[in-house]
Amino acid sequence: MHIHILGICGTFMAGIARLARELGMTVTGSDAHAYPPMSEQLAALGIEVMSGYEANHLDPVPDCVVIGNAMTRGNPAVEHVLDKGLRFTSGPAWLAEHVLQGRWVLAVSGTHGKTTATSMLAWILECAGRAPGYLVGGVPENFSQSARLGKDYFVVEADEYDSAFFDKRSKFVHYLPKTLVINNLEFDHADIFDDMAAIRRQFHHLVRTVPAAGRILRPSPDAEIDQLMDLGCWTPIQTFTTARGGDSSDADWQATVTHPDGSAFELARAGKTIASVRWPLIGEHNVSNALASIAAAEHAGVDPREACASLETFRNVRRRLEVCGRVGDITVYDDFAHHPTAIRATLDAMR
Repeated sequence: MHIHILGICGTFMAGIARLARELGMTVTGSDAHAYPPMSEQLAALGIEVMSGYEANHLDPVPDCVVIGNAMTRGNPAVEHVLDKGLRFTSGPAWLAEHVLQGRWVLAVSGTHGKTTATSMLAWILECAGRAPGYLVGGVPENFSQSARLGKDYFVVEADEYDSAFFDKRSKFVHYLPKTLVINNLEFDHADIFDDMAAIRRQFHHLVRTVPAAGRILRPSPDAEIDQLMDLGCWTPIQTFTTARGGDSSDADWQATVTHPDGSAFELARAGKTIASVRWPLIGEHNVSNALASIAAAEHAGVDPREACASLETFRNVRRRLEVCGRVGDITVYDDFAHHPTAIRATLDAMR
């Protein structure tokens, strides 16, 4: 089977390309910005990347054209696909059809922390011998690639952005997870969402796809997620919270930060401390990401103590408080944070 990907150099679509190659498919692609390092990484997989969106890129005719969500009507390649009646689909729909069917899907959603928590969860399952597949919106340092086919389990970063110009539903409605993490919920993506109600509506569609035999992990307290759940939920829920020493909570899972910078914490289940973690990451937001990942992995059968041990060897995704270099007593970090809440969490971690 030959697929051609429009917008192949985006992180998500490049991950789709990698998965398709692992499935033995012939993959080609086009992008307006086909340059290193992504073009070189794709070339190393035997994937031809063409610059721009020309109709002749679709000759010979592929069996299916996978259209990225940055593509719009008026794009020459898109217009050619429609004019010639070529078979096409979105990236999330392709993933669901060719990779996720028959798998135990663990999806990590929310406004912040998706990429980091997805990488943590994949690493926990890897250390537990599950050999998971995964698709992450970044490059996890433990794996050095953004996607892998894997075996029975598949961990996916569940993005609320829309699927394609012809499918304005959020990507994550295609994934049908058995285990769902909702890490947090805030207003974001003002280019496609008018208000919080519009975002909650898409997350409610996601919640409706999780089976009664599944599990939803969510922070508590969180007023926005409370409103989301008030719309209806048919799946068992477990809650998690992060605290400082002396705080108490009735959440199912609790992480107590034991070092001011977040580089150490204790894990409690139902109020009983069961493990501790010392790791190279900093920031209370990363402790919360870890807690969500531990709880999700437990649903897939991984002992929480084993999960904690694996996190001590976890290396974060690139551009997440990544140290670029040190000169004298000055350390330079690179961080992806762009939402005000994420920027605040990053700065708090460094103070």
